[in-house]
Amino acid sequence: MLKSIDTKLTSVLVVAVFAALMTFGPATSSYQSAFAHYGTDVDQCKDDEDYYEDNEEACDKNLRVHYGEDYDGEFGSKSIDDDDDDDDGNSSNQGIGQSQSSRQNSQCVSGGDTNDSCNNISLQNQENSGNNAAAQNGGDDDDDDGNSSNQGIGQSQSSRQNSQCVSGGDTNDSCNNISLQNQENSGNNAAAQNGGDDDDDDGNSSNQGIGQSQSSRQNSQCVAGGSLGNSCNNISLQNQENSGNNAAAQNGGDDDDDDGNSSNQGIGQSQSSRQNSQCVSGEDAIVSCDNVSFQNQVNSGNNALAQD
Repeated sequence: MLKSIDTKLTSVLVVAVFAALMTFGPATSSYQSAFAHYGTDVDQCKDDEDYYEDNEEACDKNLRVHYGEDYDGEFGSKSIDDDDDDDDGNSSNQGIGQSQSSRQNSQCVSGGDTNDSCNNISLQNQENSGNNAAAQNGGDDDDDDGNSSNQGIGQSQSSRQNSQCVSGGDTNDSCNNISLQNQENSGNNAAAQNGGDDDDDDGNSSNQGIGQSQSSRQNSQCVAGGSLGNSCNNISLQNQENSGNNAAAQNGGDDDDDDGNSSNQGIGQSQSSRQNSQCVSGEDAIVSCDNVSFQNQVNSGNNALAQD
């Protein structure tokens, strides 16, 4: 009931704000426009020197209202050119992420036999063919902070398994941990940056990364008054394949580029497996408490960079 009231209240507030903007917005805009022009045309004040000199006082007020601190009080101020300063430059952040996590715990206690029980099985698969693409142009003049682009493709898998079997008799086909993890990426990161036609104080900056990570932890413990057969085994299979590329092209501009171009590119693959097993039996222990780990990594991706 409370949630319903909150939802209705939010809807009412949104409608009220929208209605207020529709009602007062045009009037406010007209008032500011009339106040700002002071009987002069802002574009002519900015671009026509004769017009500026003939209406210097009114143009001065008009330009200060329109451009604030960007207007330096003189005709031809570069700081108010729409194609000039861009203090913050262009900034882009792009990411594709896949994450999987599995935690399994099992415990069996029996006075007699334990068969086909307390097994943990985890299957994880990730496939990505998506791309990140960015194009940035710094403008026609100064761009104090330059262009900045961050692109990333990440795949992460984590599996934790714990099993424990305690039986007064035999333990067969029980308390086994099996983890299968697979990651495939064919996605690319692509960035093109142009610093502009004049000064670019901080230059272009590009960071591109493709990462694959797999982690498996397995613990098993078996205690049997009788025999142990095919129990408390840990099996981990991990596979990573990447054919994705990082590609960046950076142009520092046609004039000064104080800090130059900067690019960081990386392709990383990581696999981790930890296995612990313990078996205690009053009789035989057959095919039990074995730890098996298979890890495979294949990368055909490239890092490509062009800087001017």
